[in-house]
Amino acid sequence: MKMNTCPSLSKNKVIEAMSYLSHDERHRMILETAVKIAFSEGLTAMTVRRIAQEAEIAVGQIHRHFSSASELKAEAFLLTVTQSLELLNETGKNEGASCLEMIGWCLFTVNLEEARHYSQLWKEAEVLSYQDEIMRNAFRSGITQWHAALIHLLETGIANGEFKAKRPVASVAWDCIAYSCGLDGIYGLGMEGFSDEEYRTHTSAFLKSQLNVYE
Repeated sequence: MKMNTCPSLSKNKVIEAMSYLSHDERHRMILETAVKIAFSEGLTAMTVRRIAQEAEIAVGQIHRHFSSASELKAEAFLLTVTQSLELLNETGKNEGASCLEMIGWCLFTVNLEEARHYSQLWKEAEVLSYQDEIMRNAFRSGITQWHAALIHLLETGIANGEFKAKRPVASVAWDCIAYSCGLDGIYGLGMEGFSDEEYRTHTSAFLKSQLNVYE
């Protein structure tokens, strides 16, 4: 899941370009810079000063658009959630993937660097959510989006005749999230004998416990 990057500009040109942007466009530009840093270095590295340095703008520009560093981190995290779900749908469409495959992608079974970056962002956001009310609300919103995306894939897969859910799809979606968070935590510990292959095998078995898959 690759982040879009902008060509390098001189500081004067960046400042000049910023002066022509609308309020919403400036807000988006700052947020995209924050997401770029979060994706490559993590949420904790996404300080106001670091963002200003990366975007080559004054710190005051950022404070005009975000009331606090927590608000900026929360919005950046939610933007990564939106981008990852949009990319999942786009990739699924381009590759002709089944809903079952895409559900697997939602559970981080794809062994790609980008997927692992998103997984790490989820973990960081969860830790921050225990300490900060703004991040807690953002994390809850991100989980809600994840849940809604899984419900959509489950309902579409059922409508397409791929599988039948053994329980209400909302409940299956919650179990998928709980399963993914737990197993991804184990995977992140680097336990011996728990490779990418085991991750996919366990996930396949879990989904079959939740769904009657039509071969």
